Amino acid sequence: MVAVDIARVRGLYPTLAARTAQLDGSFAALTPESVVRAIIATLRSAPAQPGSRSTRSQQSATRVLRARRAAADLVGGEPDDVILGSSTVSLMLRFASLLSSDWQLGDELVLNRLDADVVARPWQRIARAAGAAVRWAEVDLETGELPTWQYDKLIGRHTRVVTVPLGNPATGTVPDVAAIAELAHAKGALVVVDAGAAPAHLTLDLDLLGADLVAVAAPSFGGPTVAALVARPGLFGEMQGGPDDIVAPDSFEIPPLPVELLDGFTAAVDHLAALDETATGTRRERLAASISASGRYTRELYERLDAGLRSLPGVTVLGAADRAVPTVAFTVDNTPPPEVGAFLHRRDVSVWTGPAGLGELLAAFGVDEVGGAVFAGVMPYTSRSEIAQLLEALRELTRPGSRR
Repeated sequence: MVAVDIARVRGLYPTLAARTAQLDGSFAALTPESVVRAIIATLRSAPAQPGSRSTRSQQSATRVLRARRAAADLVGGEPDDVILGSSTVSLMLRFASLLSSDWQLGDELVLNRLDADVVARPWQRIARAAGAAVRWAEVDLETGELPTWQYDKLIGRHTRVVTVPLGNPATGTVPDVAAIAELAHAKGALVVVDAGAAPAHLTLDLDLLGADLVAVAAPSFGGPTVAALVARPGLFGEMQGGPDDIVAPDSFEIPPLPVELLDGFTAAVDHLAALDETATGTRRERLAASISASGRYTRELYERLDAGLRSLPGVTVLGAADRAVPTVAFTVDNTPPPEVGAFLHRRDVSVWTGPAGLGELLAAFGVDEVGGAVFAGVMPYTSRSEIAQLLEALRELTRPGSRR
């Protein structure tokens, strides 16, 4: 097994020159230098929106195509089945509004408590407008898992859409998407998967997941504020009339596109593909090799982090999923998350304590009543010393008589 050269990877991130341990995870993933340079180069060219015969417009059309190819390679789809936009929430609203045009009273959606707000809220809004009912899959609060068995009762003949999160940025939970998708498809429902924090840690495969649509947000793996929806082959045609209809993806997109950032999106995917410098083949093949190699490394660090947190008095970790990406959410007794974050900041440790966009999950765990949770995450650039730095700071914080 090839191991990622962590020193080389860390050298690709200018922010890591500082002494602060950057453990915000996918909530505030660092941006590699290659992405910064790609965006600056695009801005210097004064990009215009695609669609015109002008030189700058044609250049932007090329950037759009490159970004679609990058998103397709990341998820295992095809460029013609990729929709681009500025955010997951805007793309979800667009897709949901188009899909719901023929919904009727009595139709149903199945959401779940692990869903991020950027997924759940657009579908709730569309359900209200269409008169559709929303059913909820619950989280096992002891493990943080999303049990598959409950979908037998939740999915019925009136179910139109089932949403499934792939890598929750708080608990890291990775549900059995394929099994849930099989149940949904048996009832004729579509399956919408939010990749969440997974892209930097798991090789995504649209076909193996059984998903009809996968949402990917570039900021979760160090890219700019660009998002993509990657559909299974034929889905867009079915939405427009029939399985044989060929539909251009730009007919679903809402202008203006973030053209000044699209090369940054492509560069971020290329960066993931180059984590393992020995990887060869197509970009899709290099992504699989690199993410697999870095995933083994981040899993090792995550196990150290998780075990260390659970050993500290007064620290409560949310969930304990068997299959998880390397992110964790925790609370500290008698210390609100902002105070924990401020204490860690003074110890040169950066974690996330701000808005998490996980309203349903935090309410289910009951931590919304105490100001939320502290979120930490391991990324391919995280070092063992940073994990040790966080744990040592928390030991100081939780030590009896500690001056906070």
